[in-house]
Amino acid sequence: MKRVIIITILSLFCNMTLFAQAAWIEPNPVNVNDSVTILIDVSQPDCECPLLLNLDAEGDSLFLWTWEPTENATINNGQWNASNLELKMTSEGNNIWSYRMVPTSFYNVDASEVYDIGLSFLVKKFDGSATPDGEPKSADLHVDVDPLGCVDRVCAFPQKFKEDDYLTIIYDNTLETHPGLQNISEGDCYFLPVAVADGVEYKYLNVEFSQDISTSNPELLMSYEGDGKFASTILSEVFFRAEGSGDNPVPDGIAIEKIKIRFRKSTFTGNLSLFSELTVLICP
Repeated sequence: MKRVIIITILSLFCNMTLFAQAAWIEPNPVNVNDSVTILIDVSQPDCECPLLLNLDAEGDSLFLWTWEPTENATINNGQWNASNLELKMTSEGNNIWSYRMVPTSFYNVDASEVYDIGLSFLVKKFDGSATPDGEPKSADLHVDVDPLGCVDRVCAFPQKFKEDDYLTIIYDNTLETHPGLQNISEGDCYFLPVAVADGVEYKYLNVEFSQDISTSNPELLMSYEGDGKFASTILSEVFFRAEGSGDNPVPDGIAIEKIKIRFRKSTFTGNLSLFSELTVLICP
């Protein structure tokens, strides 16, 4: 009985922690190429917005004012004394307001920017001009946006990335179909990357089947994340280009367009996984 009571108390505490906040999004984690709902509870202390309380009951409206991941959204904020009517929020009752959007379309950015930067915004009356009681607006609010979990054998976070993004490669060994590579133990999983630039493949290692890669290339060891998943994080523009980055660094000035990855155990037994391909966003 004591265990049940403790779990119940912890659950209640977690729920209080979850909802005792001024801003959040639903769903989260989320695919930011799909719809996301921003929610703001103006009754929460961190909103710092006493002038916005109970406006829904009074028939008044609130408007979104946003600047991250970019200020150049497809719908501009309008003027401080005259918000853009397209950013009018919906009252959900009980001092909660919502605004629905597809983040990548709304901000006209790649998914990686939404995940890397998150959403920053405030809420305000149509006219946010100061009154004797203060400005009718909230504090600056920020929400981190989490990507959906990896459901494939190999995933990238961000799913779409640039050379100067920190890229996390996730390998779910429980989905490995090669019998010789199933059930890899912690400390025994290595990734073998190939950068494709202008159609040319640049293998990080010329000899991918060296007998003991743990001695020759310890930087290719993947960390164990639990549940059969392994991960490594690289910065492509350094990992594939810097002097000493593998056997075949990509020349400067040639954009990396794709990364190909396969996996092996530390001691080579003749088994390599099939290649998985990750596409790099090329910016002009």
